[in-house]
Amino acid sequence: MPREIHNHEQIIEAFRNVDIVSDLTDKLPNGEFRNELDMDIILFGRTYRGKKVGPYARLLEFFPDETIVRENTWESGIFYILVKGRLEASVTKEKQERKNLGEIAEGNSFGEMALLAGTPRRATVTVASGNEPAQVLELTRPALRLLRKLPKFAKSLDRNYRDYGLTLALNEVKDFTHVKLDPEILKRLDDAARFAIYEKDHVLFHEGDPINRVVFVRNGWIQRVSGADFNPKAADLLFDSEDSVGLDFLGAGSCLGLEALENREAVWGYTATVRGRAEVIEIAISRLREETEMSAAVVPLLRSSSGVDDSPKPSVPNDKRVLSATSKEIETGVVDGVNLLVMDMAKCIRCGNCSLACHKVHGHSRLTRRGIHIERPVKANGSIQNVLMPEVCMHCQDPECLTGCPTGAIARFPGGEIDIHPETCIGCGDCATQCPYNAISMIPKGSDSAEISTSAFAKLFSVFSLRQTQLPPPVTQTEGLLAVKCNLCKDTGMNPPGAKTVAYSCEENCPTGALVRVNPHEYFDEVGETMGIIQRSKTHAIGENIHKFDFWATVWHVVGIAAVLLGGGAVIWATYKFSQDIPFSPGTWVTMRWLTGLTGLAGILWVMGYPLRKQIYRRRIGALRYWMLSHIYIGVLAGIVLLVHGGTSSGGLLTSLLMISFDLVIASGIFGAVCYIIIPRFMTRIEREPLLLEDLQSRREELRAQLVRVSDQPGNEEINHLIRTKVRRRFLGLRYLFRQYIRKEDLNSMLAKARQEFRVTGDGKSRLDDARLMEAVESAATLRRIDALIYLHQTLKIWIAPHVLFTSTMLVLMAIHILQVIYFNVR
Repeated sequence: MPREIHNHEQIIEAFRNVDIVSDLTDKLPNGEFRNELDMDIILFGRTYRGKKVGPYARLLEFFPDETIVRENTWESGIFYILVKGRLEASVTKEKQERKNLGEIAEGNSFGEMALLAGTPRRATVTVASGNEPAQVLELTRPALRLLRKLPKFAKSLDRNYRDYGLTLALNEVKDFTHVKLDPEILKRLDDAARFAIYEKDHVLFHEGDPINRVVFVRNGWIQRVSGADFNPKAADLLFDSEDSVGLDFLGAGSCLGLEALENREAVWGYTATVRGRAEVIEIAISRLREETEMSAAVVPLLRSSSGVDDSPKPSVPNDKRVLSATSKEIETGVVDGVNLLVMDMAKCIRCGNCSLACHKVHGHSRLTRRGIHIERPVKANGSIQNVLMPEVCMHCQDPECLTGCPTGAIARFPGGEIDIHPETCIGCGDCATQCPYNAISMIPKGSDSAEISTSAFAKLFSVFSLRQTQLPPPVTQTEGLLAVKCNLCKDTGMNPPGAKTVAYSCEENCPTGALVRVNPHEYFDEVGETMGIIQRSKTHAIGENIHKFDFWATVWHVVGIAAVLLGGGAVIWATYKFSQDIPFSPGTWVTMRWLTGLTGLAGILWVMGYPLRKQIYRRRIGALRYWMLSHIYIGVLAGIVLLVHGGTSSGGLLTSLLMISFDLVIASGIFGAVCYIIIPRFMTRIEREPLLLEDLQSRREELRAQLVRVSDQPGNEEINHLIRTKVRRRFLGLRYLFRQYIRKEDLNSMLAKARQEFRVTGDGKSRLDDARLMEAVESAATLRRIDALIYLHQTLKIWIAPHVLFTSTMLVLMAIHILQVIYFNVR
């Protein structure tokens, strides 16, 4: 174990002796420290809102042969600077052999790249044998934000990051292409190449410029445009441009400019613009021409890293909807998520079970069904998939939330997830304001725990309860808060120790499979096709793309349909052959009526497992979507069997009521299943941008108030009369309501037609009256669109209450019927 040095003078002296951070201890002419506030926080800590912040540095003394950093381990927010002593870095090669990488010089930092990149340590660092102890400064992530103000440290960090990025990119290309390069070639390439980082909207080069360098994209996105001059900040206008404009996107692994090696007069055939932050390697064409040996080894390597960049200029897109979707996926940053939550809105029944499951597991829902909506063609010139990325953490490759935390409470953990240490979080909210996706919530401390378990009777009663579980109200207090976010259900019953796969409560408790966690590079085909090297860390838990293919759902559909057809047919055939009440053999009580009755009862008992499964959120017991499929198919099969069991005679009053209730259960269940299949697809085509029911209801009240205000506004009574009679009658009637369902128009197009319809009526009026009339028209038309969506939301739930009521009645009558049968047979 290292020895910590607590003496303040020794700690200050250690900083003073390290050149890259010595500026921190500079003094003013009056003897005061120039950076006194930053130095106090880093070295000794300060009080912030009654909470201790810092210190961010410790001076440690390690003894010979003692390990400071171990390869392939995680230290979620720590890096080091060697003050004095000798340190050796090594890595494990094949057959567990150690390879020495060399010594770390005094005054150099190490470990900061793993911290910034969110990856495990890439090497083991130990104190050299037979030497004096080594003094090392241990610094936490928050120190980076303050130390980067120091010019020397900022320059050193930038240089190290660029060297690291260049080495990492070359290693990725080697691993991807399985090509080994001579160490001398690598050294010369390292000398010739330049690692550069460009921000969004930076123009790399213009169409027609001479090609003077090769550009290899290590990370990020490049937009290529040919045949048009454009403003990079208005690139979306290109999607409505003429057919002669070439346009496409390129991702990691793309290499641009190689054609200049064969043609000295080559010019760029397109303008290349950075779409989001990009890391690239640039090699001068002149160096590649001079260094023929290096060029012969490296160029094939770069050329083989991707096939999407082979064309010298982008082609005219066949389906601009694909490019529009790609642009939005890149622009919003969802493609840079590591573990992205995606909802297919055509499958989403708006039940809210995903948010409820998160609330049940964590005590506070970390998922809000609002977020980024994208329309993407699933096939060229084919159907559109509407997907929603809800407001929940996507565990970004380069998280912005980590940069502002003053205590280092938020970090990337060994499983690859970004999470927050509740013990060190001081509730400042910096991470929540930094997150561009509104994925971090502030809650009162002590409230982020799973609900208290209730009695078995209460749980059983909740199965038949129609009351919807209410989530906690929004937090209004500003003190005593704790930051919480999605942690991929780590350290919960969803992922017990030893689990071979990762499960998420939201995904496991979605009844239709609308929700899934994915790798966006693999989920969005239009993005994946732009990439050569697909970077995928082994430490990141990524869900399966069940929207493309769900094996077990397919099995359930095949087996379920076969069971209904074959099983139902077999029961009908057997009943026809053996009759209902004739024993199969003399002296036995076994008849088809008994067999169908017992089989139907077993089916009902299984079907009742679905509402019981819905009450289980905190542990694995099979995905709810599979329980839903079994509920449907086994329910249909049980229905056929029990209908055969009942026969053609209705029997007594009890039996008649039982069969009627059973028929009502089947009818309401089938109606619900049809609603779940049709209405989400219908709703998605109407609403375009997914909206919660509470948002729609709130907007409806606003529009109603607005319409009343406009129609009752003092002034031109003729306009008021026109609004109250013609406008209201035109847009608030049943005919216009059904139009929403039949035409499924885009809202903007619908409003444009509505304005045009009343534009003539408003001619001759003042500009103010015309504006008031148009406001009333837009309010009334939009109100009817919202009414149409609210009715669809309500239809998705309207069948549930009767279905539960009929089921409860059927179960009671069935219990009486079973007791009656037992009584008469025993007697």
